[in-house]
Amino acid sequence: MRSVKVALAGGLTVLLLTIGLTLLGSPLSVARTNRPPGRPEEPIATANSSASYCQDAETLPRATSAIRVWLDAVAGPRVTLGVYSRGRRVTSGAHGSGWVGGSVTVPVKPLDRTVYDVTVCISFVVQDETVTLQGTNEPKRLWIEYLRPGRQTWASLAGTIAYHMGLGRAAPGTWIVFLAIALVVAVSMLTSRLLIRELP
Repeated sequence: MRSVKVALAGGLTVLLLTIGLTLLGSPLSVARTNRPPGRPEEPIATANSSASYCQDAETLPRATSAIRVWLDAVAGPRVTLGVYSRGRRVTSGAHGSGWVGGSVTVPVKPLDRTVYDVTVCISFVVQDETVTLQGTNEPKRLWIEYLRPGRQTWASLAGTIAYHMGLGRAAPGTWIVFLAIALVVAVSMLTSRLLIRELP
């Protein structure tokens, strides 16, 4: 009985710490992009097998922790990405297979300085799939976004997030989000209490 209580208390503690650390973190924001505002994406190339693509004349902003590239696939392959300056790799990363949609975000090691005139290279191996590179045809450029942590934490954005989550509901309003959170907490507490009471 005591071991069950300890395990339950430990699990809840880990859960609360995880939630707290997440709320103290910052969502990623766009530090730089080569995407023209208001312009729809265009296919600039397609690949049905192993492929690589490099694009020069890019700028890697300081503290970039992820790079989003506009690749479109039904079930995307593993993507590796490298950023090069004067032939030397300055940062790199990879994203596993299974991503969907029109873009994939690759985590990279952040640098403490901005690096200009870099070349961004991506590569992937396709099997029974087609990957479309999207961007602008004139001039031909793959769309790339450079992401880094924003200045606001998730906790400071809680009110704004709750407001947007409350839109479009049968009973719209921020209150419905906090009601859902309260119900989840209440159910968790009742379940834990019932579990402890029913165990021999």
